[in-house]
Amino acid sequence: MAVIDLHSEPGASIFPLLRCDLCIVGSGPAGATIARELSSARLNIVLLESGRTERSAQIDELDAIENIGRPRARDQWSVRNRILGGSSHTWGGRCAGFDAIDFQERPWVAGSGWPLKVEEIDPFLDRSASHLGLAMGRGFSDERFWDIAGRTPPRKEVDPSLLLPFFWQFSRDEAESYPFEYMRFGRHLRQHLGENTTLVTGATALRVLSVESDTSVQGVEFATLDGRKHTLTASAVVLCAGGIENARILLNSGTGGRNGLGNGRDQIGRYLMDHLRGPTAFFQLPGSGPVQRRFGRYNVQNHFFRAGLRLSPAIQQREKLLNCAGWLGEAVAPDDPWDALRRFYAKKPRLPQDVVSLVRNSALLLRGAKDYFGARNGLPRKLLELTLDCMCEQVPDPDSRITLSEHCDRFGMRLPKVDWRSHPDEARTMHRMAELITAEFDRIGLPKPILAEWVRDKAPIPATFVDVAHPTGTTRMSTDPSKGVVDSNCEVHGVAGLFVSGSSVFPTAGHCNPTQMIVAMAIRLADHLRSRPYKSAPVEIIANAG
Repeated sequence: MAVIDLHSEPGASIFPLLRCDLCIVGSGPAGATIARELSSARLNIVLLESGRTERSAQIDELDAIENIGRPRARDQWSVRNRILGGSSHTWGGRCAGFDAIDFQERPWVAGSGWPLKVEEIDPFLDRSASHLGLAMGRGFSDERFWDIAGRTPPRKEVDPSLLLPFFWQFSRDEAESYPFEYMRFGRHLRQHLGENTTLVTGATALRVLSVESDTSVQGVEFATLDGRKHTLTASAVVLCAGGIENARILLNSGTGGRNGLGNGRDQIGRYLMDHLRGPTAFFQLPGSGPVQRRFGRYNVQNHFFRAGLRLSPAIQQREKLLNCAGWLGEAVAPDDPWDALRRFYAKKPRLPQDVVSLVRNSALLLRGAKDYFGARNGLPRKLLELTLDCMCEQVPDPDSRITLSEHCDRFGMRLPKVDWRSHPDEARTMHRMAELITAEFDRIGLPKPILAEWVRDKAPIPATFVDVAHPTGTTRMSTDPSKGVVDSNCEVHGVAGLFVSGSSVFPTAGHCNPTQMIVAMAIRLADHLRSRPYKSAPVEIIANAG
């Protein structure tokens, strides 16, 4: 594997001769997975990454947006990372596959339905485990968890016609010395890439290049921070740059003044979804031990799992609700001893505060050791607040969308204009979820939370519930080109050789974090890319004055 860092060598005029069958744009979970899966394929691959191995303020500026819709995270780094490994730098490690109902066409959810069935995704969820550092790829998210964990199920459980148990598994990077570090896709990427792959960092993709008719790709135009623009010719291109940037690149592409590449039916950028997530109820900390033990963390095969609940398909259909999940949210105290211990482990302690935290909270450390090694649970944290957090899927709305702003970035490319929208059904679903959990906890003898004011008043979802780094749907999958951007193989309708990977191809967002589904779908796409024919002409990366 070759590595070219264009940030450290920005003045290079001609880069090494490459035979590029496939260009992958973006090295986050989707791009890194495809590159790894194809490392033994008989293809010459170039992996372009806008960032480098370290964060850069200049590169961060390229994530600027113009927001005209629902409030979004002010710090784009918290939701989008231009760096080797992409947004796995700031993800929370939660993994789970989507529910069967997420793939179905639901009459009460306009625009729902995937061109795939859950059974078609299962083999790729299994294969995703090695990429994500999971104990297993599927079969852990429902009541089967208790057998997997070797534990007796709770004596009293919630009514399954209303709520179902759900478990998230946390990613683990076993190559790291810190035992609870999540998989950061850029950290070990180079050792997983084959000799057929060239990794180019400091290369910001600007547009996809196509033939004059826009019916097939020719390559990618990219730029270095010094403003120079370059052309990489390729037989096929896969955009793996995230839900916002995938749409922006396509909208900035195309020839003859067209409104984007592959956008003849005005579908690119539409159906923008994320996850609305936040507290719906609050627990009193004194006496909350039983609910913390039942819905806390579990240690299984040296992997952490987290327990929660989701709406049953029966009540979703009966009450025309969206899919939604709930779990315990923890506001950790500033002097939590486990955070202090982690900083000591990383050799970055805050002195003398961390020493004081360890001494004052030694009893909590002792209990945590017993919980972890004895009861095989997670580590108890010192909390300021314990909440019932819910996360709800969004209505697929074609008017919730990304278009292009009149403002441009340093390369003269138009910024994404984001018009993210929320809907009454999302608030109604979260109200109902909180009410059901509160009533069921009371019925089975668990501490009953106090509903948040906005839930009691049946008010809209608070503006403080901003996007949570799960942009979805802007290049959605559909067998009908008038209703989506890519087909069931993630190839852009009408543009041969142009593919998109990541959550932007998801027709619906489900209730759970998207990363495992992103990786599973990337593996599926890699299998398809391996089997398709390619031109075998040599290709140069040629520097042009920009």
